[in-house]
Amino acid sequence: MPASAQRILTTHAGSLPRPQDLLQMMFDRGAGKPVDETALEARIRTAVDEIVRKQRETGLDLISDGELSKSGFSTYIYERLTGFAGQGQFYANDVADFPELAMKLFATSSAALIVMPNCEGAIEPRGQAAVQRDIANFKAALGDDVSSGFIPAATPGQISFNFANKHYPTHLAYLEAAAAAMQPEYEAIAASGLNLQLDSPDLAMAGHSGSVGSDLRNLQEHIEQAIGVLNDATQAIPPEQMHLHVCWGNYAGPHHKDVPLRDIVRPILETRAQAIYVEAANPRHAHEWEVWNEVQLPPDKVLIVGAIDVLTNHIEHPRLVAQRIQQFANLVGRERVIAGTDCGFGTFAGWSACDPDVAWLKLQTLVDGAREASRALFGAASVGSGG
Repeated sequence: MPASAQRILTTHAGSLPRPQDLLQMMFDRGAGKPVDETALEARIRTAVDEIVRKQRETGLDLISDGELSKSGFSTYIYERLTGFAGQGQFYANDVADFPELAMKLFATSSAALIVMPNCEGAIEPRGQAAVQRDIANFKAALGDDVSSGFIPAATPGQISFNFANKHYPTHLAYLEAAAAAMQPEYEAIAASGLNLQLDSPDLAMAGHSGSVGSDLRNLQEHIEQAIGVLNDATQAIPPEQMHLHVCWGNYAGPHHKDVPLRDIVRPILETRAQAIYVEAANPRHAHEWEVWNEVQLPPDKVLIVGAIDVLTNHIEHPRLVAQRIQQFANLVGRERVIAGTDCGFGTFAGWSACDPDVAWLKLQTLVDGAREASRALFGAASVGSGG
């Protein structure tokens, strides 16, 4: 997923608002109600078609299938891998300081359907049918050129962070098992010609949150091990076909206990993925463009930077988006910056702090701001369908 030598490209973190009728079918299935699986699969196909068209109409350059088939960006894996059972508990130290806020954030009907089981047995893939359906639906919607498309997948680190280890003898053994189990999905996405987004919020979130009973106890050790096993699992995939997304949790909490980017960025840069995707728009992390004054971006890497905050219904002004993009471009080079959102607009089905219609206006602002930044950085001749 290389940046452009002519203009600033635009993308987002993968998940997009799901259509209400599709959401209802997913809620019904999650609640154990009878659902016509054939009708559900058909609706996912048409919804992916619609979401691709809408992204292109908005002017986004690098687009996804919206993660429309998944219950959540990471929780989908328990449907595709063996070894997970029961119901774990998640905690966030920043929210724990505010019990009433915790109820407002997490005691919702959609949150009740977010199942985070424990790892209670050996992790093995159940087969490739689900990822192959995702690939087929997305490629059908994209048409002839699939090079602008990407599909997100959970990383071994995120799996070990979300789902407490009750089976493997060590944290590293758990990571290695998760990597081996996810490798076929990574390779299937890449082999299809699509790009692979490696979703790894754990690399930052584990500094202030986690699963009760987790064996993830040392953040720096976890980052090094998680990046190591991920590099092994993606060894057959070209770096330019991958980007690694890091975030501090897509929930509207205070985030005052987030680990600073500067404390974790160096081991993260050891990833094989060409693009590093970080939050840079929300009030807790918007200042961290300064990190790239201190840390040199390796010459083979590009940055995808969050220029839109997904946890508010405020619609950023295009000029603010342009300023954010230019800050990074002035530090690492205009050809090494892609503009994105901080995180997804549908991290879990039906659970978002941003109104769906507002989300699309924010994405339009992202495109408009990238266009303005492109004119400033590349000159009036910079053109393109998006930024």
